[in-house]
Amino acid sequence: MFTPYRRLLTHAGVPRLLAAALLVKLGTPVLSLALLLAAVDRLGSYATAGLVLTGHALALALCAPLGGRLADRYGPRPALTGYLAAHTLAYALLLLAPPALMIGAAVLLGATTPPAGSVVRSAWPRLVPAASLPAAYAVDNAVNELMFIAGPLLVPVLIWVVPAQGAVAVAGAAVLAGTALLLACPAVRQAEPAPPGRLRLAGPLTHRHTLLLLAIAAFGTFTFGCLRIATVASATTSGSAASAGLLMGLLSAGALLGTLGYGARAWPLGGGRLLVLLSLAEAAVLLGAAWAPGFVTLAVLIALAGLVTGPRDAAVPALLADHAPARYRTEVFAWLNTFMWAGYGLGTAVAGHLTGPHDTGATALAVAAAAAGAGALLAAVAGRLASPSVAPAAVPE
Repeated sequence: MFTPYRRLLTHAGVPRLLAAALLVKLGTPVLSLALLLAAVDRLGSYATAGLVLTGHALALALCAPLGGRLADRYGPRPALTGYLAAHTLAYALLLLAPPALMIGAAVLLGATTPPAGSVVRSAWPRLVPAASLPAAYAVDNAVNELMFIAGPLLVPVLIWVVPAQGAVAVAGAAVLAGTALLLACPAVRQAEPAPPGRLRLAGPLTHRHTLLLLAIAAFGTFTFGCLRIATVASATTSGSAASAGLLMGLLSAGALLGTLGYGARAWPLGGGRLLVLLSLAEAAVLLGAAWAPGFVTLAVLIALAGLVTGPRDAAVPALLADHAPARYRTEVFAWLNTFMWAGYGLGTAVAGHLTGPHDTGATALAVAAAAAGAGALLAAVAGRLASPSVAPAAVPE
């Protein structure tokens, strides 16, 4: 099972790229919680602190495609260098500015977030041969899962040692250090700007197959948002609201195992067909979870859902790397982040609106199942649009 991963690590530059990705991806979940705690400390209001987080998240999601486009247009190294300088200043403003400016500083921080994650994902096809790409994107997704598990656990440890502002500084240091390390990676230093051509305002969204893949990713995070609400509702009605953390932990554990399993073998089905089957399996499992007779059964089904969502989340960027237009190779991964955050926010909003105070979570799970089914339909359409003549980008051996 581990042979593809051992082979992946033998390629020059891979360990350094993974180290940079780990630091960058750790900063996001640490910052999310630390920024909330720091805002509550300084502003004394959960409502205002919520605006700080909302401003940061919206600015990050809306401005991410611009960072990806700049990395494609001028090359990742100049773009990352500029963003690194701007993001450093934004962190300094956030940490030193008076409380009245905290919301604006958080917006600036989100807007100047370096497109490091997008650069990492766009670098894999240049760094490893096509046969190793599934393992590369599986590791990338696994690191993301691990950081979202470890990040919130790290914050309480930091708070024991430093105030909440200090935890925010640690998150910033991780992102800035990861970006600086990424700048030193050969795959980034040697990357050339995209081939000249007319750039469209909507960028890769004008490419129908790419747009469908991005929409599939949004449906995937929509289901995750629904599961956030459903697990809390189910745990509350079972008499232990805290057990919602157990359910989400099982989902993450299942996703991690599924992701590693996806990258560990060569699948007989093409990526598009596999995406359809994974989305259908997710819909079936979530529909079964909506009718689960007890908490234990629900826990098992949630873990099974993770086993299929992990491979799906790794398959989407692999397909984007294969089929996205070359001039938008980095920007498309920035759009992927935007679509995923938008899907997650919409999923939590819809599921929260449909879930009553005494709801078992069945409604939210049914909505999640419907979204997974819609993702399967889009995956089937995307498979029909994908031209058989389109080959993966050439990668030097």
